[in-house]
Amino acid sequence: MPRLLVIDDRDQTIEMCHRHLPQFDYVTRCDRPHPCQVCDERDKGCPLKCAHDYFEAAQALGREGALPDLVVLDLHFALPEEKLLPKEKEGLELEQARRKQGLYILEKLRKDHPKLPVVMLTTTDADMGERPQDPLVHFCENEVVDSRTLAAEISRALTLQHEAQEGPVFWGRSPAMADLRRQLAVLSRSPLPVLIEGETGTGKSFFAEHVLHPRSGAKGPLVVTDLSTVPSTLMPAHLFGSRRGSYTGAVEDHAGVFEQAHGGTLFLDEIANLDLELQRQLLLVLERGTVTRLGDSRPRPAAPKLVAATNLDLEQLLREGRFRPDLYMRLNPSTRLRIPPLRERRQDLSELVRFAVLDALRSEQLRPLARAYLARFPTPEDFLEENCIVAFGKPQARSARRDAFSVFLSQSALARLAAHPWRGNHRELKLLVTNALVFALVQQLDAPERPRSERAPAVLAISDHLIDQLLGKTHAPGPVLCSKGAGGERRVEVSLKPAQSFAEISADVERQYLMALFHAHEGDLDGIAAELFGPGANRRKVHLRMNQLGLRLRALRGETA
Repeated sequence: MPRLLVIDDRDQTIEMCHRHLPQFDYVTRCDRPHPCQVCDERDKGCPLKCAHDYFEAAQALGREGALPDLVVLDLHFALPEEKLLPKEKEGLELEQARRKQGLYILEKLRKDHPKLPVVMLTTTDADMGERPQDPLVHFCENEVVDSRTLAAEISRALTLQHEAQEGPVFWGRSPAMADLRRQLAVLSRSPLPVLIEGETGTGKSFFAEHVLHPRSGAKGPLVVTDLSTVPSTLMPAHLFGSRRGSYTGAVEDHAGVFEQAHGGTLFLDEIANLDLELQRQLLLVLERGTVTRLGDSRPRPAAPKLVAATNLDLEQLLREGRFRPDLYMRLNPSTRLRIPPLRERRQDLSELVRFAVLDALRSEQLRPLARAYLARFPTPEDFLEENCIVAFGKPQARSARRDAFSVFLSQSALARLAAHPWRGNHRELKLLVTNALVFALVQQLDAPERPRSERAPAVLAISDHLIDQLLGKTHAPGPVLCSKGAGGERRVEVSLKPAQSFAEISADVERQYLMALFHAHEGDLDGIAAELFGPGANRRKVHLRMNQLGLRLRALRGETA
């Protein structure tokens, strides 16, 4: 349930919210655990239901372990001078400070908590003056603010914030990613530790940094540490800190990562690298919320949200006695997050390739080459990198953009990418795409100089031969994945990969077979049906089976989803 903090010098706004917006929870300045609506002090003039000025708001925010999801802030405040911002009011009339008090409070909130969204209650633009240009600041305009208008604006602001907090993630259509998204919506707000499992390159640290931490609402920092890179002799000091002189080389006091991440998020990658004694010490820190540095006797607060990750099977390590059962249970294995490997997202592969290409084109790594290309060839003034496109098929002038890069990959190149095992997962895909774009840009830049008056289209065609090279193929360019023998029999090359069951292996083989037929018949489903089932066969039968196997015609034909 989203949590709101109301800042208003009167209680009417919070009372309206309590009566008409029960779908939200509210931050108060009270120690009682139950909500105001059922409190016996509610009708006795309790002053703790909301914040009436900036100082009460700072007090309420300081009491909370996590920031609220949103602040509802009034514009006008009829307060005595000592409760108004700014503290230095030289040259500022008292009445002006009251009329614009909401803006002064907003300025402080944006400075102290830059990621906290705010809905400001306003009346007219003339009353408001120049509006702050901030995507996290929203305005609820009405002469008399009603609950329906306010609820709509709060919901819109929370939706925009939620979308922004997901980070640059392509979720796709696979069931595994849908399950992951649902779990993240719950576990990101939970104070309990989170265990992320997944193969190398699936993006465990990416999810911790760009999804879990931003959506946790934690006020503290994100601290990332890879335990596989820390020497075993330095691991205790790295985790828990040390006092000067506690060991050879400790020339000054040092705070460990638990202490550094207090009130925030601590991401421990490769947690399976800890020995049993360090696992015991880590468990004690999680249970007590404090840490004692090496060579010290004073416990210090250390209560971050722990996100641990591993590419090993912790259950297997548990059976082998290499991982403590109590720490395993503390890491909440029943709700652990599993990031699926790329081979389980083959129905999303074309869109994943498109997503990776567009992301690489905007990256700092490729920016120098892209700028060199644009500097060499005349480009229109309306060139925008966000208009770049990726198309699957032969390069065509009618499909290219004149105001951005157009990247073309053939259908056979896409088939090669779909058949690849992707043992390095997203990391391997990103590296392959970046290298392919580098080769394509360099090839253009190394071409003979053209006259400056000639407009060279910003078209990058990535050849099948280049894809084969980057995939490590040893056969000649343009391999025959699908051919017909002298007797009319169809010969199809497939790639067999391990799976959990015969059904999964069979489905993967059938998927590759249908993709090969699709490219051989250039997308003609009637031709595929006739070859498979004889003349006059219904194309719908082929289309239905392709859908069941996750093969989407739009993606295969390179159309924009």
